[in-house]
Amino acid sequence: MDNEEKQDVKDELKNPSFLLFVFTCIGFQLFITGNISGNKIMQHIGAGLVFSGFVSGCVGAFRQRNFKKGIGSMLAGGIGAVIYFI
Repeated sequence: MDNEEKQDVKDELKNPSFLLFVFTCIGFQLFITGNISGNKIMQHIGAGLVFSGFVSGCVGAFRQRNFKKGIGSMLAGGIGAVIYFI
């Protein structure tokens, strides 16, 4: 890989939208696995990762001055948290 490609990868990994995608996907998989296996600790860790993914995505959207996306992400995370606790 060239230095330019390496820099592009570093910039992409520092992007909060990347964290939204990764935390949410891994957290959702852990949550479903915890539900199927009956392991409550894995289920709670997965829900926490999903919530932190939405929070990091929300913060990243507000940093980029994209308020509609930030508020939408905040609402989706809040609704998901309320559903999880019910």
